[in-house]
Amino acid sequence: VDPANRLISFYPRQRLSAEQIRDQALYVSGLLVEQLGGPSVKPYQPPGIWEEVAMPQSNTRIYERGKGNDLYRRSMYTYWKRASPPPSMLTLDSPTREYCTIRRLTTNTPLQALTLWNDEQFVEAARMLALRVLLHGSPLNSSDETMIAELFERCTARTLTTATRGTLLKTLATFRERYKAAPGDASKMLMVGDTPPPDYIEPAELASWTMLANAVLSADAAIVKD
Repeated sequence: VDPANRLISFYPRQRLSAEQIRDQALYVSGLLVEQLGGPSVKPYQPPGIWEEVAMPQSNTRIYERGKGNDLYRRSMYTYWKRASPPPSMLTLDSPTREYCTIRRLTTNTPLQALTLWNDEQFVEAARMLALRVLLHGSPLNSSDETMIAELFERCTARTLTTATRGTLLKTLATFRERYKAAPGDASKMLMVGDTPPPDYIEPAELASWTMLANAVLSADAAIVKD
């Protein structure tokens, strides 16, 4: 009846888990450190959170953020304080680990979008992804259309449609206009994260591509399995 499996080849849409979303952003940006084993690490986290819940005599009262490779290890190596789990993980529906969980519930809240747009880890990953695309696309394949197609496919494993390409080109043009008019804002945005920005690419251009990469990384096409 259905030799090509067309009737059973689809599955309900399912968003990636919190750990998968973070690890994917690190991987496509080239930041992910795929070292196996070792002690837990402490990646980016807003300051002051542990102090609010820890006892004064606690040896984990102060969150001391890691450096170097510790910021880019896979999420399974993240140090987990049960009284105050990593906030970005909780926002994306990771359980608190205070008790066993049979399955995770998936929610859809504005905080999740704000995390993907503004969290230091994701902004830095977007910048490094943008840099990766710009360097790979120059000088032979330097057209915006080619680099946008590479950016989209790298994040989603899908071919870019004509309609989406047009939308992304317009978005890129808008960001270029915005950052050329305010170069100081571009420079500030590129300073997010511990990885220093390169000095051989115009800040306004890199900032524009960073915002475009950030939009693609946080889109349903990147974080939802169809």
